[in-house]
Amino acid sequence: MPTPRPKAPAVPLDLGCHLSIAKGLPATFDSARKVDATCVQVFTRNPRGSSQREVDDAEIATAKTRRAAAGVRTLVAHIPYTVNLASPRAHAWDFARQVLHADLRAADRMGAQFVVVHPGTHVGDGLDAGLLRIVDAVGHALEGYDGAALLLLEGMAGGGSCIGGTPEELARILDGLHGDPRVGVCLDSCHLFAAGWDLRTPAGVDACLAAFDAAVGLDRVRCLHLNDSLKPLGSHLDRHARIGKGELGEAGIRSVVTHPFLSRLPMCLETPVDDWPDFAEEIRAVRELARVE
Repeated sequence: MPTPRPKAPAVPLDLGCHLSIAKGLPATFDSARKVDATCVQVFTRNPRGSSQREVDDAEIATAKTRRAAAGVRTLVAHIPYTVNLASPRAHAWDFARQVLHADLRAADRMGAQFVVVHPGTHVGDGLDAGLLRIVDAVGHALEGYDGAALLLLEGMAGGGSCIGGTPEELARILDGLHGDPRVGVCLDSCHLFAAGWDLRTPAGVDACLAAFDAAVGLDRVRCLHLNDSLKPLGSHLDRHARIGKGELGEAGIRSVVTHPFLSRLPMCLETPVDDWPDFAEEIRAVRELARVE
């Protein structure tokens, strides 16, 4: 007898993709409408550098109108990859602290509900030392902050000196912040698979989420990066693949997007498309996999 397929989500997926703000935030929401995205992720500044484009009040007001017209429910801001909150190098760590402090506030001003940051790498200085620096940097960013946007620590693929590859490591950061309600967790399907969680079956997704529930609480998990994995299970390599074309495959993506908990999270694609209009095809593919006949 074939395994029953899971029930369809009770509400439509809040699904979208990562888009550029280089042409202005209003244009970003125009792009979202063209690819049928209800969730949009943007970088808070140049993802490989330190420059930040000023977004004035008039642009934000226009963007708010365009966002409503496009039907974008969720805006996620992502801190640049160059930020390393765990770095033992004084200059790099000071830069990371300053960027996180400034960009959390800038993203909140743009109307983002969530601000995602990679916890960082300790660069051989040891997990404990790296965790202390992350807690210090996040604590600094939250000082005096009363915005609506939540700061989300992204779960990573693990391996090497990367921090955040296990729910227990994320829990240690949250504990160091005394459970501050302004901080949560963002999961990534590729990272989870690379970290060793087999998401190709509903039972595998359940086991993964049970571990996160025990360590950090599922109430802390607020967003999902939806990516297939180019590398095999447990590889600890963060290499994204297009939906259904990687090691997770259609079965894995289906198990994720039809899960009763995950299906209700905002989902953002970071798949390696050739150009942003190709996200329309990715979004259609996900919605088709989420459908139950």
